[in-house]
Amino acid sequence: MSRSLLLVLSLACMLACKRDHEHGAGQGHEHGAGQGHEHGHEHGAAAEPERPDESVTVYQDGLELFMEYPAFVVGQPSPLVAHFTDARDPNGFHVVTKGRVTATLRYADGSEERFVAEKLLRDGIFKPEVRPTKAGEGMLTLRLEGEQVSGTVDVGKVVVHPTVAGAVAAAPPEAVGEATVGFLKEQQWKTQYATAPAEPRVLQGGVRANGELKPVAGQFAELSAPVAGRISVGDKVVHLGQRVRKGEVLVRLLPTSSASGTDLASLEMEAARARAELGLAEREVKRAEEMFAGKAIPEKQLDAARVAQEVAAARVAATERQLALYRSTQSGLAAGPGGAAFELRSPVDGVVSFAEVIPGAVVEAGRLLVSVINPERLWLEARVFEADAPKVERSSGASFSVAGFEHEFTVDEKTGRRVAVGAVVDKATRTVPVIFELPNPDGVLKPGMFAKVTLYTGQTVRGVAIPESALVDDNGRPTVYVMEGGESFFKRAIRPGVRSGGYVQVLEGVKEGERVVSRGAYEIKLSTATGAIPEHGHQH
Repeated sequence: MSRSLLLVLSLACMLACKRDHEHGAGQGHEHGAGQGHEHGHEHGAAAEPERPDESVTVYQDGLELFMEYPAFVVGQPSPLVAHFTDARDPNGFHVVTKGRVTATLRYADGSEERFVAEKLLRDGIFKPEVRPTKAGEGMLTLRLEGEQVSGTVDVGKVVVHPTVAGAVAAAPPEAVGEATVGFLKEQQWKTQYATAPAEPRVLQGGVRANGELKPVAGQFAELSAPVAGRISVGDKVVHLGQRVRKGEVLVRLLPTSSASGTDLASLEMEAARARAELGLAEREVKRAEEMFAGKAIPEKQLDAARVAQEVAAARVAATERQLALYRSTQSGLAAGPGGAAFELRSPVDGVVSFAEVIPGAVVEAGRLLVSVINPERLWLEARVFEADAPKVERSSGASFSVAGFEHEFTVDEKTGRRVAVGAVVDKATRTVPVIFELPNPDGVLKPGMFAKVTLYTGQTVRGVAIPESALVDDNGRPTVYVMEGGESFFKRAIRPGVRSGGYVQVLEGVKEGERVVSRGAYEIKLSTATGAIPEHGHQH
């Protein structure tokens, strides 16, 4: 065999292998009955041309239907590879795992043909086989019935061709347009994935800022040891997260010898001695003034007497302050089985946020023992840059997001109130604080949490908007993934506008009616960057 003949045979084999690969991998799912080796055709000299594939993506009745199938031809079987997704939850779609599907083909003359898939081919995928008996236009409807979800999806107008050649001739030419990114249904169903339409909305103008959740003033207290003492043994020990009432005893502290009654007597005696010394110093000054007036002593001696008087007065003031401080601590002193003890009571209704109470432990005066916070209402303190401060002077509310929560929180005149706007710009951060008070009935928000805040400016804007969760940062450019079909997407850079209530206005990049990936956009970005997701090629 000549080298030329071997070369020709090798090229022929390569072309045949490429054609087989395109049928198996390039067609995506199993597209129906009638496509190459997968679909029942026998390749040979008399083989019919292959029917073109058609696909459709429809959202209706709480369902997403993505379906691929070979073009309808009279008498030819057309398996519908119908992917059903429960699309009722905007925070994440779910694969349909139960049910039956009825495909109804309604002809122009009013007659109907029905084709049923009694069970799933696999999770999310039904495969009813349509075999039309009449040529012409018709309407195709799929009805899903199941325990998980039920609904009807109108696929719309379809054409039943008289012959395969007619279907091939009627197929539109392949359009050349934007490059698409593939993300298969099997991958979507394994991640938190959802889409949302770009639609007109009325958005409130706002200013972005960083913020922090804090306790409401007067609704947070720290209880420290008023004197050195020993924590009472045998009492119920307060613990973190415990709910307490105002006035409830949290800690009993038995004073040590430094805070005993003997120490009180010493303080009183010291105060009496200081007052006596002050009286003596005052009389000495009066005598010195008289003698100085009679020129019996020099002025230096008078000055010394006055200094002694000032020192005695300072000592009286110091001892009286010590005595008053000790007596103020006696207001919490109560009799108990272990003797007189200081009772530390909760000043507010709330929850224990800090507790370091060890029965029998000896603590020094001033040591923090318990903190109590009332979490039913919180303050949101937003730090607004000075350039934006004039825009929020009359801000009536704000929306904010906190890490760990899928939804945004809102505070406005109905749900809370604006407490204050700072009057001074912080020298270090060049920001102005704006404080809002909001309810927290379930206690899900915690003081200390950081928040991304949008403060409303009072202006309203109407425009096409998408969920803010659809935005992906692509090297500093805000980007979204726009659905081209059930498993293919356009990657688009957009120009965002006003952000409000979890939505962002789109000035360029997305048109009204287009659907964007609102959950799972980062997964698409990562999968395309790593090459983990094939463009097509999965079989059913």
